[in-house]
Amino acid sequence: MKILLCCAMGMSTSVVVQAMKKSARVQGKDYKIWATDADSVDEEDDCPDVVLIGPQVGYKLEDLNEYFEGTKTKVAVMDKTQYGNCDGAAIVKFAEALYRG
Repeated sequence: MKILLCCAMGMSTSVVVQAMKKSARVQGKDYKIWATDADSVDEEDDCPDVVLIGPQVGYKLEDLNEYFEGTKTKVAVMDKTQYGNCDGAAIVKFAEALYRG
């Protein structure tokens, strides 16, 4: 699964990305997880399966849903507590549930 995290400047999610990568690795899952700022999603070469938006840019949900319309990409805002606690395991679980639909 390919999981893209979006935030304001592409930097605040770096700790969350690392926590998610560690959790996925411990579970034996080979996921591609990376981050960018919400305004640069259109510059990404790889189409993600799931896009998770940082709570601080939750207002971008409608724009990103519109951008990925017609694709299989699922888009959602991350839980602010899980995000704030850098709970990689919980966020990976959320992404998996979203992906399964």
